[in-house]
Formats: sequence, C-alpha cells, structure tokens
Amino acid sequence: MELQRIKLENIRSYLNEEIKFIKGSTLLAGDVGSGKSTILLAIDFALFGITKGVLSGSSLLRNGKNNGSVELHFKVDNKDVIIKRNLKRTSDTVAQDTGYIIINEKKEELSPIELKQIILELLNYPKELLTKSKSLIYRYTVYTPQEEMKHILTEDKDLRLDTLRRVFNIDKYKKVKENSKIFITKIKEKIKEFEGITSDLEDLKKDEREKEKGFNVVEDNISKLLPDLNSIKKEISVKDNKIKELEKNISELNSLKRKHDINRTNTDNRLEQLDNYNQEILDLEKEVKLFKKEIENKDFDLKSIDKDIKDKNNEIKFIEDTLKELNNKINGFKVEIEHSNKIKKEITNLDICPICKQKVTKEHIKEVIEEENKKIEEFSKNLNLYQKEEKDAEKKLNDLKNELDKLKFQLQDLELFNMKLENLKDREKNLNKINNIKLKLKEDLDNLKLEKEDLTKSLEDFKDLNKIYEKTKEDLVKLKNKEREIEILKAGFEQELKSLKFIISDIDKKVKFKLDIRDNLNYLKQINHWLENHFIKLMNTIERRIMLKVYHDFNSLFEKWFNILIEDENLTVKLDYEFSPLIIQNGYDIDYNYLSGGEKTSAALSYRLALNQVINNLISTIKTKDLLILDEPTDGFSEDQLDRIRLVLNELNINQVIIVSHESKIESFVDNVIRVNKINHVSKVV
Repeated sequence: MELQRIKLENIRSYLNEEIKFIKGSTLLAGDVGSGKSTILLAIDFALFGITKGVLSGSSLLRNGKNNGSVELHFKVDNKDVIIKRNLKRTSDTVAQDTGYIIINEKKEELSPIELKQIILELLNYPKELLTKSKSLIYRYTVYTPQEEMKHILTEDKDLRLDTLRRVFNIDKYKKVKENSKIFITKIKEKIKEFEGITSDLEDLKKDEREKEKGFNVVEDNISKLLPDLNSIKKEISVKDNKIKELEKNISELNSLKRKHDINRTNTDNRLEQLDNYNQEILDLEKEVKLFKKEIENKDFDLKSIDKDIKDKNNEIKFIEDTLKELNNKINGFKVEIEHSNKIKKEITNLDICPICKQKVTKEHIKEVIEEENKKIEEFSKNLNLYQKEEKDAEKKLNDLKNELDKLKFQLQDLELFNMKLENLKDREKNLNKINNIKLKLKEDLDNLKLEKEDLTKSLEDFKDLNKIYEKTKEDLVKLKNKEREIEILKAGFEQELKSLKFIISDIDKKVKFKLDIRDNLNYLKQINHWLENHFIKLMNTIERRIMLKVYHDFNSLFEKWFNILIEDENLTVKLDYEFSPLIIQNGYDIDYNYLSGGEKTSAALSYRLALNQVINNLISTIKTKDLLILDEPTDGFSEDQLDRIRLVLNELNINQVIIVSHESKIESFVDNVIRVNKINHVSKVV
C-alpha cells in the first residue's frame, strides 16, 4: 500500500487542506499542537471510519462546523483507490454519513460499514478481523499512537497475551482447545444419551424373535385354511354358472309365458271381434232388407219437384218486386197529401207573401186551399187504389210461400231418402268387407290355436325349472355362508399377521435405530478418546511450538531494535514467555516504570518495530507491509538517541515511512519534509 495524498475539510484544526505523500521517508514537522497527529488520525478515519472507544466523530469534526470530510488517495495491488468519508453533526452527536470509494475510476456510494469492509478486503486483512471494533493488524503494523504502544507494555499480561495471540493468529489454537472441551462435554452428554437409548437393545431383539415365531404360526394357520377355501370357491363357481344357466332358462320360460299370455289375449280379442262382426252382419242384413222393402213402395220425381220450386221462386220474386213498386207509389201519395195539408195550414196563417212581399188576400187563400183540396182528393183516390192492389199482392205472395214450403219439405224428404239409399249401398259394401274380415279372423284363430299348442308343449319342457333353481340357490347360500366363515377366520389370522408384521417392523426399526445409535456410540467414544488423549495434546504442542517460534523471532527483533536505540552495555532487554519486556540493568531486573523517558520510548519503539516485523512475516498476504507510520517516536530522546533514528530508518527497508515529530534534527534523516503550522487555531501546510 502506498499513500499519495489526503484532503481534509473541517477536521479538527484544518479547514480545507491537501497533503501529498511520496515514496521513501517523510517527516511531518511542526511545533507541538500544530496538527501533525491530526493527519495520522484522518488517515485512520478514511480507512476504517469511526472506531468506538478509539476514534470518535466529535474528536474529529471541527468545533462550530456541521459537516466535515476526509478524502484519501492511495495505491494497493496496482489499483488506484480514492475513499471519502463524511461527518455530520446532529442534535446530540457527530455521526458518519454516506461516503464513496473509487477503484480504478469505478465509483460506488456506500455506507460507512460497507466502506470499511471493502478496505479490509483490499488490504487483505484476515476475515476474522473484518467485524472487530479495532483494526489490530493496522494498529500493530502501520500506525499506533505512541502512548498506546507504551500502554501495551504495562497492561495486564494475560490481556496482552490474548491480544498478541489474536494479532499473531495463534489464538485459534486456544479457541480450538476451548471448543474441543465444549465438544467433548457435548459428546459425553451424547454418549450418556446413546447408552440410555441402547440399554434395552437385547430385550428388543429377543422380543422381535418371539414375534417372528408367532408370525410363522399364523402364516401356517392361513396356509391350512386355503385348500378348503379354494375348494368351496370352486363349488361356488360351479353353482354360480349353473344358476346363470338356470336364470337364462327361466328368462326363456318367462318369455314363453308372456308369449302364451299374449296368445291367449289375442285369441280372446279375435273371438270377441268375431262375435261383434257376426252381430254387426246380422244388424246390417236386417237394415238392408227393411230399406229395400221401403224403396219398393216409394214413388217420386225429383226433377219435377225441382222445377216447381224454381217456378214458385220466380213468382214470389215477381210479386215481391210488384209490392216494392206499389209501396213506393203509396208512400209518394202520402207525401203529396202531407205536403198539400202543410200548404193549407201555412197559407191560412199567412199575411205577407215571403216571395213578393205583398199582402195575401182571403180570396187568394181560398183559391190555394181549394186547389190543394182537389189535389188531396186525387191523391187519396189513387192511394186507396194502390193499397188494395198491395193487399191482393201480399195475399198471393203468402200463398206462394206456403206452396214453396210444401215443395221444399217434399224435396228434403226425397234427399233424406236418397241418403238412405246411398247408405244402403255403403252398408252392403261394409257387409262384404266385414265378411272378408270375419274370414281373416277365423284364419288368425286357427293360427293362434296352433301357436298355443306349440307354447304349451314348450312350457311342459320347463315344468320343474323353478324348483331346480330354488334348490341350486339354497345350495349356493350354504356354500357362501361356509366360505364367509372361513374368510372371517382367515381375515382374523391376516389381521393378526398384519398386526404382528407392523409390530415386527416397528421393533426392527427400533433395533436398527438402536444399532445405528450403538455404532454412533462406539464412534463417539473413539472420537472422545482421540480428542482427550491426542488432539488437545497435539494442539498444545503446535501452539507451544508456534508460540516458541514467534517468541524467538519477536525477542530477537526486540533486542535488535533496542540495542540500536540504546548503546549501553549495562542495560539490556528481552521478552519473557508471556511477551512481557524484561529490563536488565547491571544484572538486575528493573521495572519499566523506573526507566528514563528516552529509555521508555526506546523500549516502546523497539517493541513496536519488532511487533511490526513479526506480524508482517507471519501474515504474508496483507497489503500494508510497505507502510509504517511513527507518531512521536523520539519523545524524551537525547541527541545521541536522535542520531540513532537514522540507523533505524536505514535498517527498516520499508518503501514508505511517515514520521511525526517536532525534533528538527530528524529532517536531515528523511527524504521529504512536510511542515505544518498553526495560526489562529487553523493548521496549514507550509
């Protein structure tokens, strides 16, 4: 991994600043409190975000500002990476906001947790550390605040040892042993459980054998029943076939009976029809005889009567026409008489003529009345004459109508007689027809008689059929009852067999299950024995060997770096087997707290550099091996010790080293100097 530049906006004492990094060694120089360590914290924040208990948002965001951000540019595995994280002030805290990461110009906007996971994957840190609150690998290989490294030297040895186990990835052996013990406990619980399950295995096997014997006995009983049952079934089959044959014959018998009944019915019908036709022939012959006698005494002339009726109708029409003319003339005279009387009445009361407007005289009135009286007299005379003619004509018309009615009656009588005559002809035809039918009926009766004789003979052949059928059915019922008894007995045995089979199957399943459990029990006992007597001992051996190897490497490097920093034959250091530093002065162990400030810093820096190299050697896949950040590594150093920093830098052989220090002498040891100045609470690179 190689840092390239970082942009800070509203981060602690920085408003808006960009710092560029190069390969080789770089010194972040400046007075105490100028903002040098803020750059290291910003790098830490850009990579891993806010870390609970280590790096908070409120400690990073500039006072009075609501938003801030850090944008870090770096290269890793030939990938150009840009990551930006944002801070946002809320009502009660400062929280991370959504940020982004750009890898080879491909940008993704992600949550803070997602950004951290991608960074850990890019740096190829062990997966078991992906969810840790602290990035231990980064802390112990790249950047550790100096005070934290001093703290690890003085903290509880068990806590330090557990921390180093995790960092060296050796704690897995401890976890394996702890998990093995838990697993052994579970195995023992399972062994007890399996021993309880298999305790009755032999009893089950014995019970299964007894049930199998019972099963064989029941099977023998069923086998003994089968011959009798099969024999009865054959007899039933024979009886069934015989009954079917008998039923077929009965069906034929019933058909013959129906035909016999139909023959009897047809014979009765034909005899009844024959009697009816005989009576009808007698009646027809009697009627024909009587009507022929009546015809012999009858004398009539139909044409003459028709002519007389026609003549009478003509006369009646003439008289009726004459009466109409007389009636018209009579009505005319009556109208004239009425008109004359009206004139007489009107002229009598008239004074002025309505036409000429002259006064009407008495003489004129008299003349008009006399003239009208003459008319009335003439009209009355003619009226009487015509009324007499009308009366004579009406009398003659009445006589003609009476004569016409008599002629019509004679005509009706004659037509009725003609109808009877026609009817006589029809009856004579019917008589011939009925005689023919009678002959046909006699022929049918003869045929029916022959058919009856044949049917009677056929029925005689089936005389005892019903008795045979009933006897056969009775035998079949007895056979079926016997079959049912055997079937019930067989079904009982089969049910017992089925029950035994189910019980045996259930016992067999239990036996197989318990055998499997017994096999598993033996297997678990073997595993338990192997874990207790071999595996845990093996883990202890492996752990001791690895820890011993790590210890020797760590101790050798710790001594090496301390000897470079402190040139004092009377003062030496080494590690105990719990990785605690032992300080030896003039052959005596002394407490770390009794060292001078420069000596404490040298011991802490040596421990830090040794830890860095051991971890990088153990975990060869991490991508931060070529980066080291040292925060105030020379606190309390003498001039001589400051000179030894040059030796440390040369010995490290790391591509990129960033040192934070206010010691100006170190500027001559490094490849690049970034100077930070702080004016009016604002830090800037100068």
